[in-house]
This record gives sequence, C-alpha cells and structure tokens, in this order.
Amino acid sequence: MAPQSPSDSAADEVRAALAPALQRFGPDYWREQDAAKTFPTEFFDTIGDAGYFGTFIPEEYGGLDAGARVAAVLVEEINRSGGDAASINAQMAICRTLVLHGTEEQKRKYLPGVASGGIRFLTVAATEPDSGANMAELASTARRDGDDWVINAGKILISFAKHTRLMILLARADEGTTLFLLDLDEVGDKVEMHPIDLVAHRMTSSLFIDDLRVPDNTRIGPVGGGLACLMKGFVIRRVLAASEAIGNARFLLDRSIEYAKTRKTFGELIGVNQGIQYPLVQAYAKVEAADLMRWDVLDVVDRGEDAVPRSAMVKVLASEAAWETSRAALTTFGGWGLASEYHVERKLREGTVYVFNNLLMNLIADRALGLPKK
Repeated sequence: MAPQSPSDSAADEVRAALAPALQRFGPDYWREQDAAKTFPTEFFDTIGDAGYFGTFIPEEYGGLDAGARVAAVLVEEINRSGGDAASINAQMAICRTLVLHGTEEQKRKYLPGVASGGIRFLTVAATEPDSGANMAELASTARRDGDDWVINAGKILISFAKHTRLMILLARADEGTTLFLLDLDEVGDKVEMHPIDLVAHRMTSSLFIDDLRVPDNTRIGPVGGGLACLMKGFVIRRVLAASEAIGNARFLLDRSIEYAKTRKTFGELIGVNQGIQYPLVQAYAKVEAADLMRWDVLDVVDRGEDAVPRSAMVKVLASEAAWETSRAALTTFGGWGLASEYHVERKLREGTVYVFNNLLMNLIADRALGLPKK
C-alpha cells in the first residue's frame, strides 16, 4: 500500500490558511530575525491566533486535536516559504508529553494557554555536559524531601530557554529518571541561564539549578518513568524535524531551479550545464523519497504499529537530503550563495541542526537490522 499524505483538501486548507501569514513574513523577515538573534514574536503570535498551537491538544482543553499530518504540512510550508518553524514546532509538539502524561490539574491549568499561544511551552531541558544525548546517565538530580522535591541540575544546548514560560526538566531520582514541569513565572529566579551562540539561530542556553524546591504536583508521569514518557513523543518529533528539513530543501530547490533558468554565464543559461543539473536532480530525488517515507511513518502510527525505526530513518533521510540540497544550491548560486540576501547560507546553517544522526543510526542498526549492541 502506498503511503498516504494528507488529503489534498486538508493540505490545501492548511496552505490556504497560512498563505497570508507566509506572504507577510517572507524570507527577508527571517533574515532580519536571524541577524538580530531575536525571537520571531510577531510571527509566533500570528500562528497562535490561527489556533495551530492546539494541533495536538484535545478540544476539551481548547485545542484543535488536528494531528501530526496537519502539523507536518504546517512546519514544512513555513520552511518552504523561507521561514524557520523551529519555535512553532516546539510549541505544537512539546506539550504532547503533558497531554499524554500530565495530571488533570496540570492540563487544565496550562493547556488552554498553550493552545492559544498565551503560554509559551518551547523547551525540554534534558542534555547535559557529560552525558550528552545519553539521557539514561544524568548528573542532574531530584531528591525527595517530605512532600517536595529538591532539584539540582546542569543542562546544555537548551533551545528557547530564555523565551519560554514552561519547561520540561529531566532529572535522576533514586527510582530513575523523572520529569518535572517547571513554570518559570514561578521559579525563574532559581534558574540561571547563559546563552550559547550557535551557527544556527536557536536561542540556545545552558542552565543551572541549585536546590530548587518544587511540590510533587510539578512532576509529570511516574517517578522513575521520565525517559520513557519523553520517548513516547520521539516518533512524532522526528517526523516534524523531517518535515522541517523537507521544507528547507524545497525552498532551496525552488530558488535554485529558478536561478538556473534565468542566470547566464558565457552567453548561456547555467541550467544547461550538467554540473548544475545533476546535483539538483540528485537532491530532488532524495527529497521526494524522504517525503514519501514521512507519510509512510504516519501510516504506521495510524495503524498502531511500531514506528520507532522508520521514524529514525525518515529523520536521517530528510536531514541528509536537505544537506545535499544546500550543497547543490551553493553550486548553483556560486559565490552569491554565501550572501545573506539570497538566503542560501542561512538555510545551510539551519541544516546543520538536523544532521547529528549517530544515535539514530545506532537505533536503526538495533531495531531495524538486528545488529548486536555493546
């Protein structure tokens, strides 16, 4: 059975609804945000006003409950128009952990505000200086003290930390990894943050927490089950990351193809040259293949089957396709590809965020190929 993308009407509805905003916030808006290293507040609020932050939130909490296919089209279209959907992706998807594992009190307190965009929920603080992405070996601790918890944590490479109100924190209790929902309006003065300047504009910070006392009602999910709760959201997060990469790749392809059809050197259009054609053809084929696998993964999810290996594969395929497309775009634009006004170099920098795939390769080797583990 062929993978099923959203129905043409559903996808067209999302694109039609987005069109005015994408036209208003074009590539130059995003170039300015990137240069100034600012949060895209006006665009973020516009998407919030349209209701898309409730894509994964049930209607009883003010959401749309529209599902992953709508979210995938949304982030792809934002990136395909020259934008950066990272903050939109985060606001839509991170709250799924709260939807799936939060208490009724937590959901009613926060989800309506997340759905409207009035409460920013952009951040998961998990990675650490020594453990990196190995979240099973954390130095950050959560210690019981009566009915409360005392948290000590050091986290690195935490996106949007200074621009969020809600943050999911992963720490190690005696029983195992445990999740906490921190409301920075309530505990922000106890969280020390330092910006990290990265090649891509992700508003990233390190953060430190010393003896932060929180009540047990800030915990999400069971004690010792924090990593398992987080991992339940990884399949959809990988699909959305792949969708962002596909959007970036299609933005670069669209601009490169147009440039190849209009730019002349030595009296000829550069698009007649195989040195221009072949890299674009190879990139196009890989992007289309990643796109097909994206919908295949969601078909597997809809059937209730194990989508973990295939979600890892689509993220790898899409990120590498986008990386190859950025190289093809540089070949097409030549030196102009390095000029910020053409937007190629910005998309090249954004693409670096997605190509750290070693752990996903390990997962595929284990879960798909059955290769031995250490």
